[in-house]
Amino acid sequence: MRRALGIPLRLHPLGFIACTLLTEGSLKLRLHLWPAHGGIQQSPDCQIHDHLFEFKSWVLSGTVENVEYQKNASGIEHSVYKAEYRDDQSILTKTGELIRLEEKSRTAYETGMSYSVSSGTLHETVRIGAEPACTVLVAKDVSDSAPLVLGPYAGLDRYVYTRSIVEEALAERLVAAP
Repeated sequence: MRRALGIPLRLHPLGFIACTLLTEGSLKLRLHLWPAHGGIQQSPDCQIHDHLFEFKSWVLSGTVENVEYQKNASGIEHSVYKAEYRDDQSILTKTGELIRLEEKSRTAYETGMSYSVSSGTLHETVRIGAEPACTVLVAKDVSDSAPLVLGPYAGLDRYVYTRSIVEEALAERLVAAP
């Protein structure tokens, strides 16, 4: 379906390959392909984030783990970055704000399972195990606020990541089972 519609796959700053299959108003249907061999992340230290949308995700194959965080004065300190999108770039700008977090929950989701994340929830999702994973999600925009990304206390003032188009052959290699 994606190929027939001419929808490109793009590298996502969080290490997976993504495409938006359908958009209708505030709703989007997105496909995420989680490579078996890691992926290409903006920075391994900038993975905790929130969204301006809420979503429900279904695991079509493989296993992903969703980790949610909460503020805690004795937690690990992170710098807060504001995310901005320009054309095919994600730009993270350090706000000067610091936040301390602790892990609230950690849950693995296997083929056939689903999970939801509310807008504004600080979380990270990663593929686990040796197999690639494929998820599809329905996202609904519910906020106009810029998403936040947490980075290292002494992180750069700005990170810029280009959401490059992934050629079909490379995508197939990245999501091939080991």
